Order: sequence, then structure tokens, then C-alpha cells
Amino acid sequence: MRGTPADWTDAYYGDLYLESAADLMTPALTALEAGVIARLLAPAASARLLDLACGHGRHAWALAGVAAVVGVDRSRAYLARAEARGPAGGRRPRFIRADLRALPFPDGAFDGAYSWYSSLFMWSEEGNAAALAELARVVRRGGRVLVHHANPLRLARQPRAIARRVIAGGAVVEEEAEFDPTTGVERAHRRLVRPGGARLEGTAVLRYYRPEEWHGLARGAGLRLLGLTSTPDAAAGAGGMPGPEAPDLVALLERAVSDR
Repeated sequence: MRGTPADWTDAYYGDLYLESAADLMTPALTALEAGVIARLLAPAASARLLDLACGHGRHAWALAGVAAVVGVDRSRAYLARAEARGPAGGRRPRFIRADLRALPFPDGAFDGAYSWYSSLFMWSEEGNAAALAELARVVRRGGRVLVHHANPLRLARQPRAIARRVIAGGAVVEEEAEFDPTTGVERAHRRLVRPGGARLEGTAVLRYYRPEEWHGLARGAGLRLLGLTSTPDAAAGAGGMPGPEAPDLVALLERAVSDR
């Protein structure tokens, strides 16, 4: 990471995101999402899983009893929180600071990997393709990959959204988001105003791929698309292509067994 240029994520995924979203990341939600990840990746007890953009480690800790988990994130502060998060005993995840476009692991180091919450596609089309290809590289042949992001079909129905809420402690969170169905890019400006008047704000720029784009995207990274689903469907064990009513999109992929 030495010499890594500044990125918009450095400001957005800091105190701003942590304080404004902490009350939403409940233990029940974490358990639901970790259950979906475990169901779709179906890791063996000896499997090594990679958690990309692991944040403060809530999924990594929830899955630590299922497989050996390594979490990667760009934020030192988030990784410190992740290290301190779990219990002292039992199998602990490992947490490593790295850029998702240049992972510090050899080819095929993991049996599976997952990226949850729109964390993989935050750059240009070339940068996003590089991040997916790098993810594919570090997963063994035949290993599964799971990528989660917001559902662009749903966002296209209401491309503009404004929200305001008061969180614990009295801080106010405001967000203005606009989605461009043509490019698949959402720009979301978030502002947090603490009771004393201090302000934190930043803009997230995220790319959401439509279902029909995923075959080409996967193929370019050396992956095979096994299917697309959403969190509610996957949690219920149901299949089917997500429609505009689905809250999110989950792509399940597999690294090609050969280069042919």
C-alpha cells in the first residue's frame, strides 16, 4: 500500500460511513447476510475464504466458525476495529490492508471469496474489471466467488432519492442519490451533522451492473456466471433472476477450471 494514491473511498469509508450506518448493521442483518454467503459459497470446514472490503469485520467474524477467513480492506481504522471486534477464543479471521486492484496473495490462494455491499466496483470500467480479475486470480480453479451490489433495475424505476434521519446521539444524516440507468453509475452524497455542528460529508460513486451485463463481465475476468439472485431469495433457498422489485443483486461465479 506504500505510495498508493488517494482515493475517494478514503474519505467516504471512514467516520462518515461508520457513524451514519452503524445502527443499520444489526446482528440480525449480519446473521442473515452471512447465512446467504455461506449458503451460496458452500465452503468446506477447511476452506479459506477471502472477504474483500471487509470493513470492520462483521461478516468475517460471523463466518469464522464456517471457514478460515481473511479480510482485506484499505482502511487502517476499519481493520483495527475488525481486529478488536471478535471474542478472544476460537478461530479468528486474519485482517490485511490492501488495495482490491492489487491483492497481496499468490494465484489460487483461496477456495472462495465474496464482496458484499457494492464494494468491488468503485472506479472506472477498467478499474472495476481489474478488481474482478484480481479477485478471480487469487481464487483456486473451480472456486466460487460471490459479488453483491444494489439492483440497478430497481434504481432505474426511481433514479433520484433523498433521505434524512436522526440517529442515536442526535446526529442528522442526509443523503441525496442519483442513478444514471445509461451508465449504471450512482452518485450518492452523504452528510452527517453532529449535535455540536461538526459536519462530515462525502460522495460515493458506485457502478451497478445489470443482469445482462454480468456474463461478459465475468468472462472477461476468467469467471463463469453460475447465477444471479437477491438476498431475500437466497436466504429462502429460492432461485430465479432478480426483477425490478428485488432490493439487491447477488452474482455467484466460479473460476474457470482451465483457460480453454
